[in-house]
Amino acid sequence: TINGDAATTSTGDGVVLRLTPATFSQSGSAFSSTAINAATFSSFFKFRITDPGGTIFDCNTEVGADGLVFVVQSVSSSIGGIGAGIGYAGIGSSVGVEFDTWCNAANNDPSSNHLGIDTNGNVNHGSGAPYTVSVAPNFDDGNIWYAWVDYDGSNLEVRANQSGSRPSTALLSRPLNVPSILGQDTAYVGFTSGTGAD
Repeated sequence: TINGDAATTSTGDGVVLRLTPATFSQSGSAFSSTAINAATFSSFFKFRITDPGGTIFDCNTEVGADGLVFVVQSVSSSIGGIGAGIGYAGIGSSVGVEFDTWCNAANNDPSSNHLGIDTNGNVNHGSGAPYTVSVAPNFDDGNIWYAWVDYDGSNLEVRANQSGSRPSTALLSRPLNVPSILGQDTAYVGFTSGTGAD
């Protein structure tokens, strides 16, 4: 189920899902049309973020915004806020893994290139940002990134790299009760993204 500004398009990689084009104030999402078991799951995907542009402001040192979010939620057609919301802000009853390419000081982002594990459409990490980690190199460097999101019923773990070999150690982990957050044992999975002023 494709929503908002998301669409399929032909690129050098073949036909791909583009969550947002590289332009202002976009918000797009794509979710499975069939629900999966939310009690335990594993997902592997790859992504490429190209054409970062715009200006430098807020707590950033480089151009490019805003990233994408892998989302587990209770409906298949949700789409959240643009810009700092990365298409995820406001999607209730959900868990999101953000691959964030913009530092929003108001959201307590640790850097302009970080992973974060969010719940219930809230992208503000709070004081100390306990469930975020800065990552190098940049997600929006134009290269293919590989990502693994695994939930064992107690902890959500995220791994990512450019080699395609699954790391033994997670970059980020968060204890969660996903079915309790969703209010059900099944979920729709997919991706959201958004752009703002850049």
